[in-house]
Amino acid sequence: MLFKIEKCHEEVTDAELSALLDEVYVQGGFIRKDVAESVFEPNKVKARGQMLCARDTATSELVGMVIVVPPTSSTVVRAKQDECEMHLLGVKNNFRNLGVGKQLVSHALAFAQENHWKKMILWTQLTMTSAHKLYESFGFVQTDKMVKSDIAFIVYEKELF
Repeated sequence: MLFKIEKCHEEVTDAELSALLDEVYVQGGFIRKDVAESVFEPNKVKARGQMLCARDTATSELVGMVIVVPPTSSTVVRAKQDECEMHLLGVKNNFRNLGVGKQLVSHALAFAQENHWKKMILWTQLTMTSAHKLYESFGFVQTDKMVKSDIAFIVYEKELF
């Protein structure tokens, strides 16, 4: 299977965005459906920052996404001036272990560097061990732990310059 990564916003329908986040986070057991309905409301998700999408080149199906959140966004949790955050990395189950997540992270880092942000910050749940390995393979370092909405997270950071 081949896929392509591109900047996206208007190109992503609310239905396909909701379906992806539901499969990855709700069905994956990482967030309750009632909480996801508010947190993953498509307009709120799209407003966080620059979405990067992975699409199957044969079918144009949305198979993965990530958001690079600038320091000026109202959804920033930890980033300071000249820093950014990575939010909501997700890849559909049928496309895992094919390099989609790796390519999304790579493009997110490139976008952050193009914007001259000095650091990227992200957080991931304790049980998302595959994600931990992925981030660490890119040089992200665990710097802290935090609790948000009664969920425990590991905070990772990567210096970009």
